[in-house]
Formats: sequence, structure tokens, C-alpha cells
Amino acid sequence: MNYDLSTAQQDVKERAAEFADREVVPYAAQWDREDRFPLEVFEKLTEAEFMSLCVPEEYGGCGMDFLSYVLLIEEISRADAGVGVTLAVHTSAGTLPILNHGTEEQKTRWVPDLAGGTKIGCFALTEPEAGSDASAIQAQAEKVSGGYRISGHKQWVTNGRVAGTMVLFARAQEGVSAFVVSMDTEGVSLGKHAEKMGVISATTDDVLLDNVFVPEEDRLGEEGEGLRIALDTLAGGRIGIAAQALGISEAAFRYAVRYATERSTFGKPIAEHQAVAFKLADMQTKLEAARLLTYKAAWTKDQGLRHVEIGAQAKLFASKTAREVTGEAIQVLGGYGYTKEFPVERYYRDAKVTEIYEGTSEIQRLVIARALLGEAARTG
Repeated sequence: MNYDLSTAQQDVKERAAEFADREVVPYAAQWDREDRFPLEVFEKLTEAEFMSLCVPEEYGGCGMDFLSYVLLIEEISRADAGVGVTLAVHTSAGTLPILNHGTEEQKTRWVPDLAGGTKIGCFALTEPEAGSDASAIQAQAEKVSGGYRISGHKQWVTNGRVAGTMVLFARAQEGVSAFVVSMDTEGVSLGKHAEKMGVISATTDDVLLDNVFVPEEDRLGEEGEGLRIALDTLAGGRIGIAAQALGISEAAFRYAVRYATERSTFGKPIAEHQAVAFKLADMQTKLEAARLLTYKAAWTKDQGLRHVEIGAQAKLFASKTAREVTGEAIQVLGGYGYTKEFPVERYYRDAKVTEIYEGTSEIQRLVIARALLGEAARTG
């Protein structure tokens, strides 16, 4: 077993880290305070070719593997989880479904603008009455001459307010179907902007659909294949959220270590007190375990192997680790950790959502258990 990154992967990680430290870290706290989407950063991410890292070259991308993309999301999320999830949704939920399920004409028409950063992608699946149970969506796609008329209410759409392209799911005659829709299409409008606990620099919005006409050629896959496309997309997207959780954990761990070596009590750095040293040891151990599981999930996807279960495991464990590590970082800082003067309270707020979106931790356990029990039945 070889755990070394390739030269190309290491280069991506180093470039992403340098970008994050220069363009994101100095401003992240301000974006959080102002509830502001930093569009200028995404222009710079485009210049650095990070908006298209794992898009094939023939569609305007860099042609890198999925593990390289995971390394990118980890480093950007270490600097600001809001920027990290915006980039993750744009790539794994807004672009890859078109690449994985679109026709050649659809890929040629939609993907270059996404890869080139002239449009940001979003993913509209969840509704007020359909969250974890995606099969319950009520948005209707009525078949009409030349296409569909779609009406409904989508919720928790990351990037909704800034997106140019939307991968949309609605119920057609043959079942839930997937569509690619330009956000400037007549009948598409924005509803409530969510005021969130964390990932503040990422915009999260309701998207309203009022008799939106979508040409038949903009349907992804066959009618009724929408749930399969959604689940396939989420299987890969969960690995990206695990990477986001890794980045948050790493940021909190680094800050806790630095603080513990600089802060002194009873005549020595608090890091030399066993109570604190053991916390740091546990934090690092959980972080490294989560990293190995996440990287293995990305590698599994790159090999073209089934990655549903391992992706769920990576997200489940990495998100739990993020919540625990950020909580312990606050504990290491004591009262300072509970104030906005120090960044660990932001890391703690950001970490929680990784246990919720792209499938809650309870859904991840359900995915894992079903696979486990199904395997047991086949071999028992």
C-alpha cells in the first residue's frame, strides 16, 4: 500500500494551500461578520484553474483526478468553509452531473462556462417537505410541446443567489427527472436567503419555479431517472463534504496547538499539562483517521469502483470528527475560544453543517447499514 501523493497531486495541494493562505484566510472572519459572498475570490479561483480542476480538458478543465479535487477542497475549507462548500457544490453537484449523465451536446453546451468560471453551478433537490426523503419532492414537470413546464419551491440551494446554471429535479409523468436550467430563465426567481449558524460566506437560498419552460434537450438522462442521478451525484459529493470537514478540523487543530504552546499557566505552556496534551493527541488521531478514510474514498471513486458506502463512511466520520475537534479546540482556548476574537468559534459553527447537508449523519448510517446487511445476506 502506497499512501504517497503523486507529484501532480502534491502540487495541487501546495498551490491550494498557498492560495488559501493568501486570498482567503486574511478575510474569512470579515466575510463571516458581514454575511457576504466573496465573488472576487471566485474570480481568482478561476484564474488559478481551481473551478475546473477535475473537469476533462476537452470541456475546458484541467483533467485532474478526484483525489486532487478533494485535496483542493480540504485546503480551501481550512481557510474558510463557506468558500470551500461553494466550490464543492459548483463542481460536484453543479458540473459533474452534466459530465456524468449528459449527452455530448449537453456537455459541450453547458460545461465550458462552468469550467471557465463565467457561470457558477447549483443543485436544486431539497424542498420544504422533501429533505432526506428525496423521493417525496413535489415540484412538477408537466410535459408540453417541445419540453416541460416546471413549477415548485426548492430550498437550501447553495449558490442559488450567485449561480448561472442549476441542476434541477422535478416530478414528471414517469417519475422524478433531472434537468439543466439557466438561472435567468423566465419564471425562475429567488426566495428567502437563509440566515445560517455557519458557512456564512456561502449563500443558501430558496429558488422558486413558476411555470418555467425547459426544452426537452435540457433533460439529463431519461425521464424518471432523476433519483438515480441525484443519488449518484450525492455519492461523490459526500466525499467532498468529508474533505470540507477535514479542512475545518485541520484549521481548529492547528490553532489549538499554536495557542497551547504560547499560553502559559503555572509556569509552563499549557501544552505541557497532560490534560491539554492528551486533548491535542486525540484531536490529531481523529483527524488523521478521517483523512485516510476520505482519501481512500476519493481513490476508490477514481478507480471507477463502487464508492457509495465508503463515501458515506468518510462523510459520517469526518463530519463527526470536525464537530469534536472544533469543540475541543474551544476547550483548549477556554474563555477566549468562546469569543469572536478568535477563529475557533467560527470553525465550531462551520463544522456542524457537515453533519447535515448532502445527507445527514443518520442517512449515512442508513446507507452503510443497508450495504452491510445486504452483503451479510448474500454471504450468510
